[in-house]
Amino acid sequence: VTVTYAAATAPTVTITTPTASPTYGTSLSSLSLGGTASGVTQVTWANNRGGGGTATGTTSWTASGVVLQTGANLLTVTARDAAGNTATGVLTVTLSSTLAFTDDPLVAQRTLSRALHITELRAVINSVRVARGLATFAWTDPTLTAGSTPVKMVHLAELRAALNQAYQAAGRTAPAYTDPTVVGRLTLIKAIHVNELRAAVRNIN
Repeated sequence: VTVTYAAATAPTVTITTPTASPTYGTSLSSLSLGGTASGVTQVTWANNRGGGGTATGTTSWTASGVVLQTGANLLTVTARDAAGNTATGVLTVTLSSTLAFTDDPLVAQRTLSRALHITELRAVINSVRVARGLATFAWTDPTLTAGSTPVKMVHLAELRAALNQAYQAAGRTAPAYTDPTVVGRLTLIKAIHVNELRAAVRNIN
């Protein structure tokens, strides 16, 4: 006679990244999932719009490069224990069709580079980095205040560096930039510098 005992404790799984809420909106075509689980040996994910895979880790798990389709994407995370019992977590992610920026495009000699332009790019680039398994970037002057924090060349250089790392993580060739070497107080931030970064973000997205 063979007696099989059920697991004493049912497995659990929780999604915490990119949000702990049941819904999430983004304009980026991929993201990273992450969360926690207990009593499990494997965590997998699936998108009802196509795609799936096995997460890295169990107690603390991550899944990077989850590809999204325009519209609603139902992401289901399934945790399984050694006895075959499962637990699931669900996140509905809505991908918007466009990536919108303020003053798009900037016009040379007409549109001034503003703190808002840098802040928007920082937010999007950090999302791109996280979607490819990178940490968010440590920015100089983390909070830019319109009218009081001047836009500096270091801000532009950091945006390029942070985005280039995301391109490298994605196995892509980094973009070519106008004025590839920028020098504080010697290189002026131009409309083309911001426009190029916006185009590069859209390209990797």
